[in-house]
Amino acid sequence: MRTLVLCLGNTSLLGGVFTDARLTRNGRLPAGDRAALQADMRAAGRIDRAVFCSVVPALTKSIARLIRAETGVSPHLLTVDAPHGLEIGYREPRQFGTDRLAAALGARALFPDENAIVVDCGTATTLTALDRRGAVLGGAILPGLALWPDMLAARTAQLPRVAVLRPRAALGRSTRAAIASGVFHGHAGAIRELTARIGAEAFGRRRFIVIGTGGAAPALRREKLFTRLNPWLILYGLRAFSARVHDHA
Repeated sequence: MRTLVLCLGNTSLLGGVFTDARLTRNGRLPAGDRAALQADMRAAGRIDRAVFCSVVPALTKSIARLIRAETGVSPHLLTVDAPHGLEIGYREPRQFGTDRLAAALGARALFPDENAIVVDCGTATTLTALDRRGAVLGGAILPGLALWPDMLAARTAQLPRVAVLRPRAALGRSTRAAIASGVFHGHAGAIRELTARIGAEAFGRRRFIVIGTGGAAPALRREKLFTRLNPWLILYGLRAFSARVHDHA
């Protein structure tokens, strides 16, 4: 059984193919590059099932049509209202992003007996607390790592745009070095503080793990923020949703 899984984000499209339960193909494409997506799906070969989620409503239907046209399979769309099996603890559950939902499903699939905080480092960095019963308890959202230098450059007259790299020292001795330090170590510090506060509020003295995922998560590997690191967690969540939908069909 070969399952195509796709997550349409604000800046990138995350995709992969599972052969049974094994992830055999994965990658990221620019969100608006339809030609690249078409070529990638054609290169993937036979597809038996397809599932995707989207945080860009204006493009959701066109991506569904493209999947159907290229694979011959009608994709299942993961939404908060779909039969995903999680309890959403938001006051307004439909405000909970489907990318966060997919990541929570991935955490549930790979670490089923753990209380967890999922830290998804993408365009935005999101933290989502998920208990071992499968309840999403809430979380936090902040600008993603790559947005910090962009915002500084855009909203100030003289500060330059710098590349997001781990600086050798926190003590910057030039404007560029100071920005690099603030961006990188400041972001890591924000994640560390939020993880501690959310963990205490969500789980008290109970043990929990911290799962890092998303395109920027590997860059933070050395900061010891995560108990586990899996940049493809969303894909595992989408595959779990696909299996659940077909098992209950």
